[in-house]
Amino acid sequence: MRVSGELHKSLGTARLLVAIGSALLIASCGTVTPPKPRVAEITGPTVPAPPEATQPMAPQVAVADASFRFDQLLGVPTLQQDTLARALASAAKARNIRLVRRTDPSAPYRVLGYLSAVGGDAGVSVTYVWDVVDAQNNRVHRISGIEVGATASNDPWSGVDGTVLQAIAARTVEDLYAWINRLPAPAQPSGTKPANAAAKPANYL
Repeated sequence: MRVSGELHKSLGTARLLVAIGSALLIASCGTVTPPKPRVAEITGPTVPAPPEATQPMAPQVAVADASFRFDQLLGVPTLQQDTLARALASAAKARNIRLVRRTDPSAPYRVLGYLSAVGGDAGVSVTYVWDVVDAQNNRVHRISGIEVGATASNDPWSGVDGTVLQAIAARTVEDLYAWINRLPAPAQPSGTKPANAAAKPANYL
């Protein structure tokens, strides 16, 4: 009887092992392991770094020969464009930075502008970005910042007055001046108003 019991126990263990093996076999049959791709299949083309990751380049043009052409301005209504153009002209004149008109191809640097206005409880936030590109269309410098205007009901740009645009122009020109003269970038304290300057009618945008 004892031998029979041990034999019965051994048979039970064997059945358990067979059942486990069968379960593992079934599971392995239901799972398909994908083959490892070749390196050529997972290696795509090199993606250029985004503009934010590009480091500014030292100016290649002497200060005396440097001039700038504001070639485009996206996101700004026509009325604010005219105000901003006059503010840029006044700020540049005060800093002895030479601007040329959009139709003048002689400038070694072109400036491309992107502005957006977003309304909020504290007022309208105007984000501005200026890309300075050289004659080969390489971006050599970027200027960016945020100005806060008055609150607006529907159109955020209705809360952007001349004071905000003058502040954007003044800080843009100060950054250009610092870059072309290889000076530290100017600080941009919130709420600082630019010095008053007579606006000279011009169309630099």
